[in-house]
Amino acid sequence: MAVVAPGSATDRRRIERGAKALAGLGYDVRVSRQAFARSGDFAGSDRERAAALRKVLHDPATRAIFFTRGGFGAARLLPLLERDFVAADPKILVGYSDATALLAFASGKLGWVTFHGPMVGTDLVLLRAGDRKSLLDTLGGEIPAPLRLTATIRRGVAEGRLLGGCLSILVSLIGTPYAVDLADRILFLEDVNEEPYRLDRMLTQLRLGGSLGKLRGLVFGEMANCGARRRLLDVLEERTADLGIPVAYGLPSGHCRGKRTLPLGVRVRLDATRRVLQVLEPGVDRDSRVTNPAKLS
Repeated sequence: MAVVAPGSATDRRRIERGAKALAGLGYDVRVSRQAFARSGDFAGSDRERAAALRKVLHDPATRAIFFTRGGFGAARLLPLLERDFVAADPKILVGYSDATALLAFASGKLGWVTFHGPMVGTDLVLLRAGDRKSLLDTLGGEIPAPLRLTATIRRGVAEGRLLGGCLSILVSLIGTPYAVDLADRILFLEDVNEEPYRLDRMLTQLRLGGSLGKLRGLVFGEMANCGARRRLLDVLEERTADLGIPVAYGLPSGHCRGKRTLPLGVRVRLDATRRVLQVLEPGVDRDSRVTNPAKLS
């Protein structure tokens, strides 16, 4: 497994500790030298970061790519790497936050299965037992256990392919060639440190662009540090009330204490009434390769 830094720089010791923890799970881990680089706020220049990711995308010995952290800057690589993603065989990509730009492009545009999961420089050392099992099971080709949600916003049941990630990053792609088509999808949205009025603004932008009106279902993460829970839920409920689809809240993945690994691009079943999200297909085959998207119906 390769470790690269597509955006913000990270302290060397954190990367080394995270890589050691990842190796402790049984993986063969190779950290790119670029992951330790620094150019201003970034782990190297745009071209240096793109070159490191390009190298592992085209390396036949690399089956999985873990990202170091979130922050910002990953979207700047999309014009530099678009052709490489198109030409490369699908790889396991693991990350969240700012890495949503890369995951959304690979899953939403190219049909890859990608993985909204823990990052090497920020999460792996602190993973709890359930989150370690989620990572190992999901990347090992197992269908993960059903995920319990904490609140029903609108009752109902829906099935479809799961897409999504960090809300603010997905919104930032609107109006670009890398915006994701959400028609007939189950959309997962999470974020951190966004006041309710900012969430209202971003959800309104998705509504005005027509994205939310095409969904089959919508599930929110825990939205850590996004204001008082009652006010937060009021905003989520008001902005989704007329969509006519199941909506639930509290999926423990991403910017929250829970770090469940979600395969993006596979079919899932959202039961908002019972507050359960069930993955229906493995995202990885027995040879630790991303499931062939052509075989996913």
